[in-house]
Amino acid sequence: MRVTAILFFVFVVQNMSNAQILPLDYDTTARDQEIIASGGIDFGGTAVQNHIFSKFIRGGFIDASMKDASFDKHRGINRIGGILGGEIEYRNYNVNILKNKDWGMVVRCGYHIFGGSVYSKDAFGLAMYGNDRYHGDTIVMSGMNLTLMSFQKVGFGLIDGKSKSSVTVNLYNITSRISAGFRTLDIAQNGDGSEMVVTMDGSFERTQSANFNQGLGLGFDADFKAPISWGEGTAYLQFQARNLGVAHLYVPQQRYSVDTTLTYSGFTVDQIVGDNAIHFDSLRVLDTLGIQSTEVNRTVVLPGYIQIGKIVDVHTSKRLQSFFGFRLHPTRMYNPYIYAGMDIKTTDWLSLGVNAGYGGFHGLRGGLYAHARTKLISVGLGTENILGAISKMGSGQSLYLRLRCEF
Repeated sequence: MRVTAILFFVFVVQNMSNAQILPLDYDTTARDQEIIASGGIDFGGTAVQNHIFSKFIRGGFIDASMKDASFDKHRGINRIGGILGGEIEYRNYNVNILKNKDWGMVVRCGYHIFGGSVYSKDAFGLAMYGNDRYHGDTIVMSGMNLTLMSFQKVGFGLIDGKSKSSVTVNLYNITSRISAGFRTLDIAQNGDGSEMVVTMDGSFERTQSANFNQGLGLGFDADFKAPISWGEGTAYLQFQARNLGVAHLYVPQQRYSVDTTLTYSGFTVDQIVGDNAIHFDSLRVLDTLGIQSTEVNRTVVLPGYIQIGKIVDVHTSKRLQSFFGFRLHPTRMYNPYIYAGMDIKTTDWLSLGVNAGYGGFHGLRGGLYAHARTKLISVGLGTENILGAISKMGSGQSLYLRLRCEF
């Protein structure tokens, strides 16, 4: 059943948009031009531990103790997924667009991958142990959903030189997409596994071309900052949106759909999803299984995100500042993520921070970051998953980097 596990996890683990909270700050210093490069990787799950992740990423044998440790952490509904992305942004505050002396220009380009899955405990059990574990039982995988999309973007917009608020309109190139959803997916077996009853109602879609360009999209990024009263002083609230938009896939998607209940006695689960699996592109096999195969064109929502929160003011004289907020990807694969933390200004040029968060692809997580600044350059490095970085008992990894250069 190793192939089953690879199909289940590689879609969502090997392929990780660039949501970032670490470090986020507010710097209103007047500048002429600057370049900002940022990127990050964040993957994990609510139940799968790092000793499983590491084997799929680096290779190696997954022994029974590893399987059991992750299996015992699973509940009825679980999540797994990842985000990978990077962007480079050029800002020119001297352009004076539409003859407004405060409006500068922003040019941004980036590459992003977003993948995630909602799945049952039995789906993980089938992937790890095979169908032998479920003889005389029913494998319940109803409600399972999976999504994966990779895309590139180039955008142009305006930035306010005083508040540093900005809006860009982006053109997107879609490289690949996978989507699956099963309202019903149950497999009932007899005592020796020689007969099974499969109840399925769902669909699976994938790109069938290796072309770099599968479709085009249009969307926007927005970053607005506003002062709010905070104690005896002022703090800043940020509304941030990234990659909100839609795309049309004019390269046809291959769609497999099924809504049926079938009884099989001529082959086992391992013949369907194991190392010796039969070839599903065979029309005869598809017809036997009651699967309809069609080509479709899709208009899809981009996997963007919205984040609202209090951010750090680099100009304050305070040594300690709080930050908090929430992040939302408009997909059921990703739970709303709530975070809070403390920024510590150790010197005029170095800040350190700690945070805790709950949601996303994970449960409760803790993070750390460091942010160093000079007059012309600033560098930030952070993680939202410190346990994952130091322990095999954690889930996934997280690392974000941001570099700003003024000239």
